[in-house]
Amino acid sequence: SKLTVIPHGVDAAPFRQATGAGIRERHGIAPDAPLLFFHGTLHYWPNTEAVRFLVEQLLPRLLEVHPDLRVLVCGRNPPAYYAHPAVVFPGSVEDLPAYVAAADVCLCPVFSGGGTRMKLLEYMAAGQAIVSATKGAEGIQYVDGQDLLIADEPDDFAAAVTDLLGDPTRRR
Repeated sequence: SKLTVIPHGVDAAPFRQATGAGIRERHGIAPDAPLLFFHGTLHYWPNTEAVRFLVEQLLPRLLEVHPDLRVLVCGRNPPAYYAHPAVVFPGSVEDLPAYVAAADVCLCPVFSGGGTRMKLLEYMAAGQAIVSATKGAEGIQYVDGQDLLIADEPDDFAAAVTDLLGDPTRRR
């Protein structure tokens, strides 16, 4: 009787209203370039590892199919040692909903750590297409293939992203 459970949530209104206007231009990303998005506190080890996965595992697979693809990785303390020509690290951003809205696909390649990945709730509030690792979606109620796509291996993750990039209707 002394325990209260308060579910996680986000204020969905800013994410539903955001358009993403100006984000690509601000960072020199072509209007028609496929754009992926990830954010978090980047000195938190699971998020640092997610950036490593993006650069070392995912990008080599995706750039073969989409050579003009770009990834926006927002958050404090970006790991400069994972710099890559296809990755833009804007640091912390004031208008997160606009950055989420600018993306074609939002990512959560988080394979360790604990807690609820609030980024997934933000991506969902924005109505964005999402590819996540199983661990990244831990604590979120979802239906794989409907609310988001789950992929735990690099080839599967790349295939899920490629499928979504090639199918605007499915992304919506």
